[in-house]
Amino acid sequence: MVKNVLVTGGSGNLGNCVCPYLKEQGYNVASFDVNPAKPDSPNGKARIPFVQGNLTSLGDCLRAVAFARPDVIVHLGAIPYNTEVQPPFAGEHTAAAEGARYSQGAPEHTTMEINTMGTFYIMDAARRLGVKKVVAASSYFVLGLGYRLSGTPFLPDYLPMDEEHPLWPEDTYSLSKVLNEETYRAFARAYGMQVTALRLLGVYYDYLEWSRNSYKFNVTVPPADEVNQGYLLSNVYQYADARDVAVFVKLAIEADNLSTFEAFYVATDTSYNEPTRVVAARRWPSLAEKAKNIPGTEGLISIKKAERMLGYKPAYSWRNTL
Repeated sequence: MVKNVLVTGGSGNLGNCVCPYLKEQGYNVASFDVNPAKPDSPNGKARIPFVQGNLTSLGDCLRAVAFARPDVIVHLGAIPYNTEVQPPFAGEHTAAAEGARYSQGAPEHTTMEINTMGTFYIMDAARRLGVKKVVAASSYFVLGLGYRLSGTPFLPDYLPMDEEHPLWPEDTYSLSKVLNEETYRAFARAYGMQVTALRLLGVYYDYLEWSRNSYKFNVTVPPADEVNQGYLLSNVYQYADARDVAVFVKLAIEADNLSTFEAFYVATDTSYNEPTRVVAARRWPSLAEKAKNIPGTEGLISIKKAERMLGYKPAYSWRNTL
């Protein structure tokens, strides 16, 4: 029976939702992060035990795991964007036109180092100290929906995309998430671990407030289409409410019917209020034919596997509250 849980990246926005929720559900929760929780944060108010350290230090990871004595590690710690520099002045469908980062805000190796080696070190600490279950945050960007550095438009093989769809990463963030999933598979095979990867879609922490202030997506064709010419870029207009993510983490922790590695797309709802086939025809003409049979306002990325295997039922749609 699972009692103890260690959450990496616990001081982050998602960690401050997941940690208190798991504590409320009766788990003994500890947080591991490079930054301490602020006293007025949800973690601070919930008095979540904390270990300060760096994911890229095996010693720090071992110390955190030894401190928490976890039955499960929830690995949320990561850099959530790419840090490689790209040419600032480029033509249509090249790096700059697709929105790649070309102003340096961190050393270029930061995303790859922290995301890939941080994952390796926490997994290595887990296997050394006998932790057999890991629930890890991945991203829908594994599909290749990050920055299209090649300038090649993203064209899905089929819609809705699911966990079987090919992965075509280009930028370092997308690539790091794909490499992490391969790391999870390797550790699961080698050491008999069970790893669940949550391919999160655009996590929101106060979606209701955002919706009240900014919700205007009535499927008009925006100026951006003059740039992307109707191709899908990074935004599929699906989101995951952080509260639904916290529930999903609990479902994954408690699941006993999963194979050694499973990946799930995790979303709450779409942001548009017309049928998906209409949205696709207007905003993404290149997808119109493939999207024509998507029912209602279901997304371009399917969460059917999560519903089927884990009984996931997102509860925090803006449609229920506005």
